[in-house]
Amino acid sequence: MTQIEIIKKKSLKKKIDPLKQQKHIWLAGHSMALAFGGLFALTYAFHVILFFKYRSWKWLFLKMNKNYHFVSGHRWYHAILRCLPHTFYRLSLCGTIAALSVTMHQNWLNVNPQWYEMLASENCQTLLMAALWLFVGRASFYRLFPYLILSYLHVSNYKAELQGTAHTEEVTKKNAKLLRLLAYSELFVILALVLDSLLLKDGTSGLCLVVYLGFYWLRINFSPYAQATVLVVIDHFDKRVPPQYREQWNNIKDFIEAKNKAREERKEKIRKTA
Repeated sequence: MTQIEIIKKKSLKKKIDPLKQQKHIWLAGHSMALAFGGLFALTYAFHVILFFKYRSWKWLFLKMNKNYHFVSGHRWYHAILRCLPHTFYRLSLCGTIAALSVTMHQNWLNVNPQWYEMLASENCQTLLMAALWLFVGRASFYRLFPYLILSYLHVSNYKAELQGTAHTEEVTKKNAKLLRLLAYSELFVILALVLDSLLLKDGTSGLCLVVYLGFYWLRINFSPYAQATVLVVIDHFDKRVPPQYREQWNNIKDFIEAKNKAREERKEKIRKTA
């Protein structure tokens, strides 16, 4: 009696490594943010250089002619060219959101965080703000600039980060100037939103300003770079504060310094118990 031999065929499909796939998405996201953000920056620079064509000197260049277009014409490719800056802007933000989503997934993979723990995370704050700029408001270089710096920091050090050999202290010391610029650019966004609201550039600037101030308040509470930046700005204007507002001014300084001290103490406790 012949015996039937069962041969199991090997699957030709390669097994997908989720971690490797996430690393590719993370790198592609930051690269996408940097590439499309750079293209948007070029279109914005061209827009700034030719500001006199769409702003009237009679209104001190504050009033803009909304009917003016750099690319005139009614053909289909003219419409595509006019949409390119906004497309670059939103694709850059999409790349940022993709990269930050992978980072948050890795950070909270085996944890069940509460909503306030996530809001205290800088990655979560940055992700939510990127989503706000993506769906609300006009395309603005000032809003995109902090994400360009963030993506550049990650892309320039991607090998060490993907291999898990990157040391936070070394990266911080190496890129101290860029991190300082990043913190100042986040603060400058507030000024840009205030000007947009006063000049009525679009109907969403006031809403964006209120939401951004709420997120920047979280930055002041939990981000060392934001705390240091605000303290530097406060010290710069310290001598120019009128005497009648000195008490309120000192209360603001004491609050930020207390937050900074509490963060350092919490960090030291974690280091000792680790």
